Amino acid sequence: MKKYILLGVPFIFYGESLLLYFGNLHRFLLIILQVLLNIAIITSFMIFLLKRTRLQNVFDWIIGICFSVYFCILYHNTVQFLFFFDNVHYSLKNLKYIVYSVNLLPIKGVLDVLHNNPSPLFQIAGNAFMLTPFTFALLYFKWAKSNKQAIWYSFLCTVGIEFVQFLQSILGSMFEIGMGRSSDIDDVILNTLGAVIGVGCYLLWVKIKKLVSQKIKNSDVTF
Repeated sequence: MKKYILLGVPFIFYGESLLLYFGNLHRFLLIILQVLLNIAIITSFMIFLLKRTRLQNVFDWIIGICFSVYFCILYHNTVQFLFFFDNVHYSLKNLKYIVYSVNLLPIKGVLDVLHNNPSPLFQIAGNAFMLTPFTFALLYFKWAKSNKQAIWYSFLCTVGIEFVQFLQSILGSMFEIGMGRSSDIDDVILNTLGAVIGVGCYLLWVKIKKLVSQKIKNSDVTF
């Protein structure tokens, strides 16, 4: 049951924001409720994963803590729900702008970033490695039974992220609430590539672990 201590990570992650908003409860009540909703969503996913997790040694705990922090950051930067209701109004006319927030042409998004972003390599690398820790954790904690399954789960994760961002774009266009997000097929491609890198990192870790274990075993025999 000690592993459920990790459920405190989302509260720590959002703690500063909550303390700031609680200072003016009447003004920020809706935002506080949304932050609590985000904490509840993250916590629910973490409970689902922790039920399938065994933390047997110090290194397991280190990986578990790092993954918990990483998961909060991933959620915060991709699908966090945070809407503002100061200027809410309904308009179907704005739905036409959704076309500009969705890209279904492979490589087009990457080319746009290269031409228009002041730090293109940073953004591309960020997307490429975004799900690498996730895939590594899938294999490390045996949440996935094989390398292919880990990549498949990561693919479903990135598709889910893009779908939620698409829904957020609709809400933003129709009602002008929340942050406008974009959905890009290139993000799916880069994220899936990052999943493959995650598998590679795990295989490298297994190899290093075997070499270290063998070296220790040989040292004990020699002694």
